[in-house]
Amino acid sequence: MSGNYNDVVVTSRVRLARNVEGLPYPYKLNDDRALLLSRKVYEAVNKRASNADNGGDFGDSDYALYRMESINDNNSGEVLREKHLISADLLENEKFGSAIINGSETVSIMICEEDHIREQCILQGFSLPEAYKIVNGIDDDISKALKFAYDRKLGYLTSCPTNVGTGMRASAMMFLPGLSITRNLEQCVGAVARLNMTIRGVYGEGSEADGYLYQISNQKTLGISEQDILTSVQASIGHIAEAELKARDELLEADETVLRDRIMRSYGILCNAYTVDSKEFMKLFAMVKLGAYYGLLKISDSARFERLVTDAQPANILNLSGKKEMSGDERDIFRAAYVSKTLKSICKR
Repeated sequence: MSGNYNDVVVTSRVRLARNVEGLPYPYKLNDDRALLLSRKVYEAVNKRASNADNGGDFGDSDYALYRMESINDNNSGEVLREKHLISADLLENEKFGSAIINGSETVSIMICEEDHIREQCILQGFSLPEAYKIVNGIDDDISKALKFAYDRKLGYLTSCPTNVGTGMRASAMMFLPGLSITRNLEQCVGAVARLNMTIRGVYGEGSEADGYLYQISNQKTLGISEQDILTSVQASIGHIAEAELKARDELLEADETVLRDRIMRSYGILCNAYTVDSKEFMKLFAMVKLGAYYGLLKISDSARFERLVTDAQPANILNLSGKKEMSGDERDIFRAAYVSKTLKSICKR
């Protein structure tokens, strides 16, 4: 069975942590300077987005500014968190936290999270160089409007010592059912750990790897260049992806009948169940996704198929329902119906 890295790498992300010289770090920035900071960043990125010389890097319209104190009053904050556009820590900074997000939701800039500014670009598939190009351009333009805290010896100064230096994290969300089911993931983790990489769950540090989804990113940011980080992370992702594709071949060869049955049972449940909670969905959807890789299921709209992972999360389900409130049972019933309808419209055996 052959494949490419986009069968393994779901999304690629590059994030830069920056702080403004002369301002206290966010945990002590408890006044209107935080709001002024968000306004300056907002103006800087919107100026860039509207500049015709960008060459289409941003790909869509102006940016929107979200205040945490406003979106925490409804479901919007959790929707953005489930999409990986903001963090739980930012949501907790209700009074002074904000986010600036572009229309296609590929770029997100968090203001007053752990650092003053956290710029990130998330693209589909194995696209780290492209994500870096976009976020680096954003960083350049913000630096023209604000003076970043920088030390000639150490590099960019950050709230957490582990981010000092480049302040850069390059990562990929990877779908690793083969390594997980064959129990070879731990060995792979040990190999990339020697390259200063770390593997976490779907929502980062401390989260679980629901649906065989894992985040792989660099740990070291000090004493290494941004290009070196990109090269190292790409090599690690390639190593894991090759191991995953090999594991998928071995999985199919070991007992194709059992694997096919597990995949088709998962598909059958998602197409016919009356109620499905979010954890069960992730488990079943992972097998359906694996079935698509093997060619057992044909997907006519891959973008809509992949979007189900986010759509099926609690806050997004509430948002899709159009209701202000839903009980857990109501949410699970709506999820089952929504997933069933979607799969039946885009998936064939």
